[in-house]
Amino acid sequence: MILDLNSLEDASKLSADICIIGAGAAGITLAREFVGSSCRVLLLEGGGLDAEPESQSLYESEVIGVPHCGIHTGRARVFGGTTTLWAGQALRFDANEFRQRSWIPYSGWPISREELEPYYERAEKVLGLGKRLSYAQLSALCNVRLPAFDTAGLSIECSQWSPWPNLGVKYRRELREADNVSVVVHANATSLVTNSTATGVERVEFRSLSGKQGTARARFYVICCGGIETARLLLVSNRSLPQGLGNRHDLVGRYFQDHLHIRCGEFCPADRKQLRDLFESFFIGRYKYAPKIALTEKIQAQRGLASAHAEIIFDAASDSTASAARELYRLARRRRSYNAGDIRRWLGAAAVEPTEPLRLAYRLYAKRRIPAPRRGAIYLGAQCEAVPNPNSRVTLGESRDRLNMPRAQLDWQVGEIERRTLNQLVGLIATDFERLKLGCFDTRQIDALKDADNWRTMISDSFHHMGTTRMHADPKLGVVNCNCQVHDVSNLYIGSCSVFPTSARSNPTLTALGLCLRIADRLKALLPAGE
Repeated sequence: MILDLNSLEDASKLSADICIIGAGAAGITLAREFVGSSCRVLLLEGGGLDAEPESQSLYESEVIGVPHCGIHTGRARVFGGTTTLWAGQALRFDANEFRQRSWIPYSGWPISREELEPYYERAEKVLGLGKRLSYAQLSALCNVRLPAFDTAGLSIECSQWSPWPNLGVKYRRELREADNVSVVVHANATSLVTNSTATGVERVEFRSLSGKQGTARARFYVICCGGIETARLLLVSNRSLPQGLGNRHDLVGRYFQDHLHIRCGEFCPADRKQLRDLFESFFIGRYKYAPKIALTEKIQAQRGLASAHAEIIFDAASDSTASAARELYRLARRRRSYNAGDIRRWLGAAAVEPTEPLRLAYRLYAKRRIPAPRRGAIYLGAQCEAVPNPNSRVTLGESRDRLNMPRAQLDWQVGEIERRTLNQLVGLIATDFERLKLGCFDTRQIDALKDADNWRTMISDSFHHMGTTRMHADPKLGVVNCNCQVHDVSNLYIGSCSVFPTSARSNPTLTALGLCLRIADRLKALLPAGE
C-alpha cells in the first residue's frame, strides 16, 4: 500500500521487519524482493509521488570545491528518485575495476566481479534490459563493416538502455497492491536513533514539511539514499556517537566521487555516413545499445591511468528537422513543457526538410539504428573514473533546511591521474581515427587537457554520487563491510552507490541494484519464512 504521512496521525508509530529509507531505484528494487512474502517491509520516501519544489529544496547544499551542478540538478526527492530524471543507461563494471590497482590509491573492493555476476543478471531484469551483445555482434546484425581499430589501447563495447527508466512509474502499482509492503511518502528521515553504544538502531525518526512526525521500528534498516544524503543522515544521527553513526573512524562523507565528464574536440569526418554507421546507437527490437570507446586494462596498467570511456556525440543543428523531431517527440511523451511559439518553430523546421522524417524512420526501423542528424557538429564526450581521495568529502554545513537538518556541504576534489587519463583517452582516439582515415579532431581543446592548472574548467560532473560510505573489510578503512552492513552496527545496511570503494567508468545504477539484491538475499536468510 502507499500512504502519505500528511494523512496519518501525528506522532504515528510504525513497525516492520525491514525499514528501507529512500524510494529511488535502490529502495524500490530492495522492497520488491519481499513482495508476497511474510516479511513486513516499510519504505520511507521523503518526497511525494510526483515532483514537488518544496521537497526538492531540501537538497539545497553548499559547494566549496570543484564546481558541482549535480548536487542540485542531479537528484530528485520523489518516489522513483533519480530514475525520474535519467534516461536508463546501464553497463556492468569491468572485472579489473573491482581489483586493487597499485597506481590507483585506495582501490580494490572486498568483493569481486565474479561474486556480483548473478546479481548483475537479476538487476538487468529489474531494468528490463535486453540480451547482452558485443559491439562486434551488433555491428554484424546491422551489416556494419568494422575497420581495424587499435585493440591494444582501446576497446569498444555497448551500454544498454532500459525501456522503462522511471522505476517509480514502472513498479508503483506492484508496491501499492502488495499486502506486506507499506510505502509512506513525505516521510523525511531525520535521525537514526541507536542504543547507548551505537551498535544497533532502535528506531528511525521522520517528518513531513507540514510538521507531521513519526517513528518506525524494525529488525533491520537499510539506507537507500544517494551518496550525499546517505552521508548526511549518518552524520546527523549523532545522539550516541557525537561524530555520527558509523563514523568511529571519521570516514563517513569522505572519498566522495563523481565521474568526470568532458565534451571536446569538434570532429571533421572524412565520411559522415561511415561515422554514423560505426557510432550511432543500435536499436534491436525495443532495446537500445550505445557504443563506448574505452581504455583497455593493459594501457591503464602500462601508463598508470584510471578507467575511462568516450562516445561520439552527433549534435543536431538547431534549425534541423532532426532537432525539431526530437523536441516534438519529447513533447508527445510529456517529458517537458513548451509554449506555442516553440511548437510553431519546430513544425516550421520540420517543413524545411520534408523528406527527413522518412529518412529517420527508415534508419530506425529498417537499419535498426538510432538515427544521427545529417547536419550539426560532432564531438567526443568522455567519462572518467574519479580517483578515491579522503579529502573529497561531504560534511555538514552551518545552514539548516526546513526540517532543521544541517545542509550538506560538498568539497569535490579531482587530481592529476584523472587529467592524464582524459588526455590519454582523447589522444588515443584522435590518433586512431586519423590512422583509419575517419577524420580529424580540432586539437585545441584536446591540448587544453595538458594544462595542469586550467584543465578543471573543461570538466563537469555526471550526477553519479559515490564513495561516501565506502566498502572495506577493515572498519578503519571503510564504513560498511563486504555485505554492505555498517561496521559495528548489527542491523544497519546501506544500499547505495555511496558504498563503492572506486567509481569505475560506467554509470553506477546497475551495480547499485546488484548490491541491493545481494543485501535482500542476506536479509532473507536472516529473516526466514514464517517470522
